[in-house]
Amino acid sequence: MFRSRKSHLGQPNLGKQLHAVIVKVGFDSHVYVDTALINMYVSLGFSVAGTKVFYEMPERNLVTWNVLITGLVKWGELDELHFARSLFEEMPCRTVVSWTGIIDGYTRMNRSDEALALFRRMVVCDFMEPCEITILAILPAVWQTGDVKNCQLIHGYGEKKGFTVFDIRISNCLIDTYAKCGCIGSASRFFEEISVERRNLVSWTSIISGFAMHGMGKEAVEKFEMMERVGVRPNRVTYGQVLPDIKHYGCLVDMLGRAGRLEEAEKIALEVPSEITNDVIWRTLLGACSFHGNVEMGERVTRKIMEIERGYGGDYVLMYNILAGVGRFREAERLRKEMDERNALKVPGRSLV
Repeated sequence: MFRSRKSHLGQPNLGKQLHAVIVKVGFDSHVYVDTALINMYVSLGFSVAGTKVFYEMPERNLVTWNVLITGLVKWGELDELHFARSLFEEMPCRTVVSWTGIIDGYTRMNRSDEALALFRRMVVCDFMEPCEITILAILPAVWQTGDVKNCQLIHGYGEKKGFTVFDIRISNCLIDTYAKCGCIGSASRFFEEISVERRNLVSWTSIISGFAMHGMGKEAVEKFEMMERVGVRPNRVTYGQVLPDIKHYGCLVDMLGRAGRLEEAEKIALEVPSEITNDVIWRTLLGACSFHGNVEMGERVTRKIMEIERGYGGDYVLMYNILAGVGRFREAERLRKEMDERNALKVPGRSLV
């Protein structure tokens, strides 16, 4: 029986047809062919079919075992993880790939204590040296437990083996792990030890995120500005760490707009994640365009606002004032007429007198 998943890719029927051809021509007893079949089935999400091929094999090699184990754990389901663990314990000989695969499975399932226990067993009992991929697999389990001592031990091992020198992924993950374990000082010191040339966007985002996580907004902004000075372009994730919600975006756009730095303000507005953006950001920028008489940007911003909401009369009035302020009265009158035709509402003024 085949198990299907919504997330699987490829052509399962074509895979079964290929399997049938392999049996027909007599290649089904070839260890490399069967291993490839197992990889195909588990990659598509058909773990039962892959397991069936595995148990029908007359002989298996280490690659066969590893393919099935890593294929099972990648789906992040508990039943598959338990079965992968039983296969792991049955293995006649384990490699670093075997250990890394099963550790990664427990980490993915947030079973951090079991992942760490397996890591210790790997090093202490089986005398197996972790590779850089093993380190990347175990560090999330470390910050899940929040034990900074484990982070320090793995950091020390990474330094000894040179992983932190030639693999920036491990350095970035250590920064993130120290911060999530509550040790922002160690995260910051380690970040400073990485040369500017080696730091990438993830390095900068990790330390900025760490400072933001610890409520150190000033330090986060300083690192953000330093990142831009050395020529690293931020992405949406980086902006999200410095500006965690829509209010902060609005404040920044307003601040830049008041200072006349409209191009920067517009850039920030365009970087706001689509899932949190709203008309307030753009109306703030439109107000700045009106104050500084920037017609071209005002027109762009008005179009953006109209994509979100067309029924607020204040938007038309602001744009009318911008156009009229530079003597473009005909266009201003056309905009007022459009406002009337769409019955755009104006919020009435109120007086406390």
